[in-house]
Parts: sequence; structure tokens; C-alpha cells
Amino acid sequence: MFRWVKSRLLFLVVVLLAAAFMAWMGAYTWRVDFEFPWWGAGSVVLPLLAAGGMLLARRLKRDALPGAGALWVVLLLSFAVDSICNLYAYSMPWQLHLSVLMTMGFMLLLWALLRSGAIVFWVLFLVLEMMQICGYEQYGSRINSLVVAEIIEASWEEAQVYLTPINLGVLVVAVLLSVLFCWGLRAALRKQQSLALFNAACLFGGASLSLGLLVPPGKQKQDFYWPVPELPLLYSAVSEALTINEATINHVESLASPAGQPSVLHTLKGGEGVVLVVHVGESIRSDRMSLNGYERDTTPWLRQQQNLINFPSCISAACDTCKAEIAILTDARRDIMEATPEMLPKTGSVLELFTANGFEMYSFFGRRCAQKLKYDRVVLMLTRRSKQKFNAPGSPWTSVPQMQEVLQKVPAGQNLLFFVNNEGSHTPFEHYDRQNVPFAPAASHFQNPAAQAVEVNNAYDSTIHYTDEFFRRVAGTIGHRPFVYLYVSDHGEYLGHDGMWGRAALGEKHINYHATAGCKVGMFVLYNEAFARLNPHFAEKLRQLRANAGLVVAHEHVFHTLLGLFKLETQHYNPELDLCSPTVQPYGGPQP
Repeated sequence: MFRWVKSRLLFLVVVLLAAAFMAWMGAYTWRVDFEFPWWGAGSVVLPLLAAGGMLLARRLKRDALPGAGALWVVLLLSFAVDSICNLYAYSMPWQLHLSVLMTMGFMLLLWALLRSGAIVFWVLFLVLEMMQICGYEQYGSRINSLVVAEIIEASWEEAQVYLTPINLGVLVVAVLLSVLFCWGLRAALRKQQSLALFNAACLFGGASLSLGLLVPPGKQKQDFYWPVPELPLLYSAVSEALTINEATINHVESLASPAGQPSVLHTLKGGEGVVLVVHVGESIRSDRMSLNGYERDTTPWLRQQQNLINFPSCISAACDTCKAEIAILTDARRDIMEATPEMLPKTGSVLELFTANGFEMYSFFGRRCAQKLKYDRVVLMLTRRSKQKFNAPGSPWTSVPQMQEVLQKVPAGQNLLFFVNNEGSHTPFEHYDRQNVPFAPAASHFQNPAAQAVEVNNAYDSTIHYTDEFFRRVAGTIGHRPFVYLYVSDHGEYLGHDGMWGRAALGEKHINYHATAGCKVGMFVLYNEAFARLNPHFAEKLRQLRANAGLVVAHEHVFHTLLGLFKLETQHYNPELDLCSPTVQPYGGPQP
């Protein structure tokens, strides 16, 4: 009996003395008075549960606590797990004692409840946490709902950029370490009684919370008690992503077509052969276009165009392609994920108003539209009136011959609407002329992009140069007809700003997207003289459009600007959001 008590007491004394020392060091560092935080109740309840459990074990003549050897193993495993998998151990290492004690308690409790079934949980959880640390170190973002949504929507081309040898190596190592951890855990606990494990779990969980009382409320964080707070965070990230996905799809599906209400196109009677191009681009930031003063000549062709109306200050609605598409093509306002009901779209795609008034629509997508995920389902609904839909299998330049094919087979007098949405400058920044790289050395890989910042930025700038050439080719293809080309990008990219890279970083909850350079995107209207001469209304509206080019504009202006430019009369038109109107109101929401 004496040896049983001695071995366990020695273990508890060592653990509590070490934890108390670290807590004292933390409190000394803050140099503030101790206060009693709200979670103090847990520091009372858990020890009481442990005391009750030990009394019950005594009456049942069972072990009140696990063996000392098992507890030492659990301590070592907990310290190893926190050191390797706990993201907060890096920024607050002197708080490690709280999470180590909590990890011990959680480890013992889970085994008491699930026995060997706990192995499945630990393998999945530890692998995920190690991958999260790897991602955070490289890209500056934790797992949250927007990151999960990006993963769900990612195409194979996008996923490949993150499947680097190092990341794959980390995954293999994570699996091996998780298996090794579970082997040690099983060897230590498989012969221990569940009641003893439960009592020890309550003791260590209570000790963690009790020592947390030394932390002032203003400095206390739930992250100190990893891994317990991590579980609801991961669950909410997945749940929120799936919920938003479903809600977005359902809302767009429920939208009535604006063509269901009477509409009249006053400027065209048919037979003019006008080509309207609506191009929702991918990931081009306004500040990386030489058109807007960027030191590199990323848009050499656009800069030379006289019939170009450029909007250097366009604020995108959201850092998500799907929500941005909705804001551009419907009457939605601001970021639809955070919008109040009155700001959500009330009607469907503006493109349907043009198809209802004599335009024949053809859509040109990138490779992603072969997916059946959120982006594809929503954009396909918004372009459902297309007579034909094309995909560009490889280079987005592939869509130019597809446009030529349409122009050749359609009568010259038929008014056409071309909707374009291809990869452009989207991660992994791989669409540029490899035979003639404008900004070298360029690298589109995302293995530790901060260490390859020059190459990654060169690749991004090269994709914009490539897109500029796309504009030239499209204009050259349709230039024998009257045409007007409206381009707007969906969102930007992080390129090392705030320590973040690529698309994963756009999900970081403490980052205000609309306070970063990533929300200011490229937008312009290009036309030829044949279009301007078709109708005095066009000439006047283009003049007014140019007069408003200095305003801060946003995605929400596009829907109404297209209607105003063509004088397409409908009850959905709002002159305050028409950039062709002298009464237009500039964007007044958050911005950099």
C-alpha cells in the first residue's frame, strides 16, 4: 500500500511543482495582480469529481488511480504531443504546462471512454494538427471555415501546388509519429481500469484549470488548454464551410430570373452584330497592373489603348470566387456571407436580361467547371442561358479559337454575349508564356513561398502579363464587330503581405480582408469606335463612364452599369449603382 501511494504521490508532486514553477514565471512576466477568471468553476468541479471517483473506487475495491509507470508514459507523450502539434506552444512556450496537463487529462479521459477506439481519434487529430502547423509556418493561416471552403473547392491544379515533396514528407512523418504515439499510449493504458483513468483525467484537467487561475483574466486565452478548445474550432470550421456552401447554392437556386419581369432594350433593335464581353477575371490585384502605376510593365497592351476606361479603385465583394461572382452578376450588395437579408441578391443573373433582349450567350470557362462543387454549380446557374459552354483545357488562350469558332458560325448581324471566367492569375500562378517569361526567374510552387518570394512574385506578375495578351487576342478576334468589353477581377491574392501567401491565407479570421491590398482588384471597360458610333446613347454613357473612373467602385456596380450602358429598362435597375449615371454613388464600405 505504501509503495502504491509513494509512487503516485512522487509523480504528482513532480508534475505539480514543475507546472507551478512555470505558472509563477508566467505571472512574474506579466507583473500584475492575480484575479479569479470565469473558468475557475472547472478547477473546483473536476477535483471534486476525482475525489468522488476515488471514493467509489475504494468502495468497489478497485484502483483509484493508474499505475505510476503508465502516468509517466502519459506525461512524456503529452509533452511530446504539445511540443510537436500545439501551435500555441511556439508563441507561448512558458504556458506549455497548462496544455500538457490538459492533454494528459484529455488523453486519459478519452481512453477511459473509448479504450482502443481512441487510437482512431488520435491518429486523425495529430496528423491534422501537424499539417496545420506546417501550413501556418509556410502560408500564415490556420484551419478555419474559409480555408476548409477553399480546400473543398480546390481543383487538382490548385491542390498540386501544395503537394510539394516537403509537404508530402510532413504528411508521412505525421502519420508515422501518430502511429508511434498511439502504440505508446496503448502499451501504457490498455491494462488500466477505466475508473482509475477517469479519476486521473479529472485530477490533471482540474490541475490545469487551477493553475490557470494564476493567469490574469485580461491575459487568459482558451488556447492555453489545448487540445480541448481545438476540437470545437475544427468542428465549426468544417460545419460552417459546409453550411455556407449549401446556403449559397440554395439561395442562388431560389433566385427568380430578372427576365421574368418586363424589360426593354432601347438602344439596339437587332442586326447590329454587337459583341458584349463580360469577363470575370481571376485574382488580379489593381496595384500589380502597370495600367495603375505598377513599376513593372505587366499590362503593356492595355496601356496603349485609347478607348479604355480604367477603374483603379475597385473593391471586391469577397475573397471567395463564388461569392464574388454572385455580387458581380446579381443585385447583391457587399459580402453576401455577412450581408443582412436586405443586402442579399433578390434576383438572378443580369446576363439573363440580355439573352431575353436579343443577345445570344456563349460562356468560356477554365478547367474548373468540370467540378461539381460550389463554384461550378453557382456559376453554371448564373450562366444557365448560355447557348453553348466551352472549357479551356490547358492554357486560357485556348478560349480565343473557341470564340473564333462562334463568330464564324453565327450570323454577322446577331448580337452576342460572351461570358468569360478562366484561371488567369489564380493560385498556383502557372498561366504565363513559358517560352518567353516576362519576369524571370519565375516559380509557381508554394513550398515555403516566403523563401522564394522573388520567384513567386515574378510568376504572379507574369500571369498578369499573360492575361494582358489574352485581352489583345480577344479584341483582335472580335474587333471587326462593334464590341464593348467589361473586365473585373473576383478577388486578389496575398503575396507576402502580413506574412501571408496565396489563397489559404484569405481564411484567417483575425484578418479584415477589406483592409488589405488583396481586396482592390482590376477593372476596366474597353470598346471600339464602331460600338461608340452605333447609338448616341452609347457615346454619352461612355463619356459619363470615363468621368466616373476616378471613383471608388465595387462589384455591386457591375449589374446596374451594364443595364445603364445599354439602356436596358427593368425594375431591377438602380441608377445610384450605375457608373454610367451622373447620380451614381461611390462605394462607401470598408477598404484599405
